[in-house]
Amino acid sequence: MLIDPSKFIGTEGITHLCTGGESPMLKTHLDAVQRFSEDKLLGEEGRRLMEEVSLGCKEKVGRLFGVQANDIAFLTSTSEAINLLVYALDWNPGDNVVVADVEFPSDVLPWTLLKEQGVDLKIVDNNNWHIDLDALDKAIDENTKVVNVSHVSFFTGQRLPLKELSEIVHRKNALLCLDVTHSAGVVPVEAQYADFVVSSCYKWLMAAHGVGIFYWNRERVPHLKPPFVGWHTPANMPDWKEPGAYIPRTDATRFTPGNETWIGVYILDNALDCLLGLGIEKIEEHALQLSGRVWNGLTDMGWEVITPVAPEERAGNVCFTAADVNVVTQALEAQDVLIFGAYGGVGRARVSTHFYNSHTDVDRFFDVMQDIPVTRPASNAH
Repeated sequence: MLIDPSKFIGTEGITHLCTGGESPMLKTHLDAVQRFSEDKLLGEEGRRLMEEVSLGCKEKVGRLFGVQANDIAFLTSTSEAINLLVYALDWNPGDNVVVADVEFPSDVLPWTLLKEQGVDLKIVDNNNWHIDLDALDKAIDENTKVVNVSHVSFFTGQRLPLKELSEIVHRKNALLCLDVTHSAGVVPVEAQYADFVVSSCYKWLMAAHGVGIFYWNRERVPHLKPPFVGWHTPANMPDWKEPGAYIPRTDATRFTPGNETWIGVYILDNALDCLLGLGIEKIEEHALQLSGRVWNGLTDMGWEVITPVAPEERAGNVCFTAADVNVVTQALEAQDVLIFGAYGGVGRARVSTHFYNSHTDVDRFFDVMQDIPVTRPASNAH
């Protein structure tokens, strides 16, 4: 492990292998909440302090993603960020959006709102749980407006190569919207290869609900206008006698119409101090070592592992199938070993290893799994 588990709230006696669902909370998050509470009562000075924390937090996200802080906005969730793009981009009948069949619903469902405008949703089928870049390439045509995929799959754990993916998408003049919810905080994210990057913060980034990251590549998409506006949208309002006249902000904060979820930003800011202090390369090395052990151990036991084995094609998630995932997760939970179970009616379970996990955690997981009969569901892969 890279950090003492005692630094987290309530983890004593628990083998926590479910960061991909919910991460544990650092005890220092309580200090962050206290700071927010103290700042909140200070009137105008308090608001200045909140904005100062937010700017510092965006700078830390920028360091993690390798981009500028003023290209980062804080929304409430990944779902809000995708919906923002649905309404912000210009659409024509015949346009299409390309997604994969193993994507999280937030990366798929918002685009269905465009059906009435004549915009098609093209779904790339998995190949034995693997999303092939060639298949994505073939799906993208001259009418493709956006390709929306995850850097690391919530469902299979597969990690896509960003540079190659970016070249495929941009060669055909489409826009790349990248969901990094399952990569940010555990492996490097080179956000500059995408046009838009979205991420939740309550998983691998070790923060809380209510804050979602939105990165806008202004160099590639300079004229994106905010589809939703509020008091925070304007850089200034020239004349109070004309309340409908305003000049929007030029940076990514134009997409945050009102107050950010300040308390969540304070928590994220604290979490990023921890992650950046350890170093993302060091975290990646540790997580891959543990997830590699999980992959090998489950395979040796006879379970069907659907995550790629190559380190460059995975991150912290290792996913496997079972006839009844609830039997597996409940048997583990009874022994205080926590993973995440089935989703979407498919018998898939997910084991997640992060910087706070240890080889002892993996050993404990194997100890319980050895007593669970190996089963397989009816095949759902293509």
